[in-house]
Amino acid sequence: MRKYISTGYTKPNGHSMAQLDYPKNELTSSDRRPDNLTDAQLTILWAITLWYNGIGITHGSHTYHIGTTKPPSLQTLIGCSDIEWAEIYKPAFDIIKRDGGVKEKTLLRRKVSWVPTKECIDFTGEIFGDQVERIVVPHSAFNSRKGHIGDPCESLLHRTAVEQAIAWLWDNWYDWQIYPGQLGHSRPDARGIIPQEDGKSTMMASDIEAISDHNNRGMYFDKYSMFSENSSRTSLWIFKDREAAARGINFLSEKKIPPRDGQRFECKVCNTPLNKPKNYSVATLNKYLKKSREKSALACTGMDYVHTITGLHNNRDSDIIRKPVTIYNTDTNTYRLIDGIDRTESITDEELSSGAKLRMYQLIPDLPDL
Repeated sequence: MRKYISTGYTKPNGHSMAQLDYPKNELTSSDRRPDNLTDAQLTILWAITLWYNGIGITHGSHTYHIGTTKPPSLQTLIGCSDIEWAEIYKPAFDIIKRDGGVKEKTLLRRKVSWVPTKECIDFTGEIFGDQVERIVVPHSAFNSRKGHIGDPCESLLHRTAVEQAIAWLWDNWYDWQIYPGQLGHSRPDARGIIPQEDGKSTMMASDIEAISDHNNRGMYFDKYSMFSENSSRTSLWIFKDREAAARGINFLSEKKIPPRDGQRFECKVCNTPLNKPKNYSVATLNKYLKKSREKSALACTGMDYVHTITGLHNNRDSDIIRKPVTIYNTDTNTYRLIDGIDRTESITDEELSSGAKLRMYQLIPDLPDL
């Protein structure tokens, strides 16, 4: 990620021409800015960084957010014209892609050409981490060592699943927590909290785990045991598609789960192995999980429900953006923090570049001294 060469047109004053722009003053004067990165490349990396960290981007009347919108084209995300894209930003993007910064993957059944690699996530965390920390939603599990939200090594697919789950909860009037628990310890990716507890166990009032497209099967064991230990809450596993969900159920049912803190938990799901994983609907898989919890000869203590990323996206109002949320408006060049009852606080991009911090406590008036 450090071998970009200086190519691509910039305005005479050094500013890129897209509607979206990266924080300049602090980065420009910082030793962390690589001299061989152009403004166009930094703008692209900043746009990807905002998207990855759940910060919305508004161009005119359109707002794009990882939890609500299917990933747009990179041209749409940064907000440039066709000519600017062809002459300035596409050449800059091609260099980032050539140097291993992004790969093409499918997210929400859409091919996305700008999915950041681990190297890109590490790199953008290094150069943009301070700025991101000052504008992300409070209590969003920002990891200062990573420079981004979430645990290390989380892919964009994983972040998409987590944010889609949160938006799904919000659309159904559930409160939410992201990454509840301590960094470095086993914890779910999100938690659904029903505002008025009615005593009913529902899929949405669950601890939620997003399963990424990796081969770390040991993580399956760890998460299953973690959920099994906490019998007071239900668990929801989100997979990239229903085939992956069926394969995950097969894996847990077929393997001997190692003990955790001296306890061993079993997983014996009815009708496993599922011989044709892609043929099972999510509803059918959840029916099998329910039967496995109810029959004494079977066992399923750490997986109450499964769902898919696309299923979450399709099962809600696509216009709903979860709150609290930070949104960058390219028309006004401001970062606006909106809380759950629509109170707002904002800072300009110039203020961000100068070290300003956007925090929810700014919305609360000072109390008089007693």
